[in-house]
Amino acid sequence: MIKKLFIFTALFLFSVSFVAAQGAGNPGGGGAGNPPGCTSTICLENPFKVGNTLFQLLETVVNNIILPIGGVLAVLAFIYSGFLYVTAQGNQIKLDKAHKALLYTAIGTAILLGSWVLAGVIRGTINQLI
Repeated sequence: MIKKLFIFTALFLFSVSFVAAQGAGNPGGGGAGNPPGCTSTICLENPFKVGNTLFQLLETVVNNIILPIGGVLAVLAFIYSGFLYVTAQGNQIKLDKAHKALLYTAIGTAILLGSWVLAGVIRGTINQLI
């Protein structure tokens, strides 16, 4: 057990020694064909290209990834709930299952939209304070 831990630690430290991500020197540009802000041959760039703050990154992830996926899943869940109602054919147990599915879908959609509204209010408050 200790031998495996030692080997893992050694490999981890060895692999980390080769990575150099945007060092402190030369913040204006990397020179020698490197992108701006990159000082070595290995450079980690922001894939979202939205800004340099964590707040801007989180806002972009929520608006461009989480909300569209959540919206599509909410529509599919409502369609599934309707399908459950149609296939219940008067069976009380199946109707209860369909009702619960519709209720949980509505609650989940309300949470998704409520979090979006709350994030907008927080963003507006922070922008007013700045």
